[in-house]
Amino acid sequence: MSDGPHKSLPMPPAWKRVAERADNGAFESDEISKALIPALEHDCRAEMSPELMEGVRSLIGEQDASLFKSDVRPQLEALRPDAGCGIGNRLLNNLIQLSPQGAADFNLLARAMADALEDHAERRSRQVEEHYQRKSTATRAHNTRARMAQSISGSPIEALARQIFKIEAPSKARSTLRQQGLDDGVKL
Repeated sequence: MSDGPHKSLPMPPAWKRVAERADNGAFESDEISKALIPALEHDCRAEMSPELMEGVRSLIGEQDASLFKSDVRPQLEALRPDAGCGIGNRLLNNLIQLSPQGAADFNLLARAMADALEDHAERRSRQVEEHYQRKSTATRAHNTRARMAQSISGSPIEALARQIFKIEAPSKARSTLRQQGLDDGVKL
């Protein structure tokens, strides 16, 4: 007997937990989201260099404090070598695209980061679906991806984006993925 296709998924353990929850109908969308946010945070830390994060944050901070706004798009392009090919690159693309007349602020940074994280989560969900197509049935694969897409749309991704760039303080009460007692069981 097999534990499921998520066990052989070639992804980090955090994404295996997301796939396992999305595959299991006993987990609701918000419970999948609770596993999704740490997985996105892990990928963000792994893919984005501290130089890129500090460069973008200081550039936006200077722009926000300045009375006369200048075009930040060339300076953002200069950060491209630090961006890599994953989330950092998508962040720069989003910032450049969303910056009206080249001006940017912290709200725009949070929105660009949230869009990059959402895009990354959707890419991971497609990767999970492809793996499930090979290791299981097509119906199960489509169902898992649909549940992941539903949890992505309902997740507090923008709050995570603000936390990553320290735009607002992280919440003190961090929820755990494991259920602690009888009251934490299946919702009725």
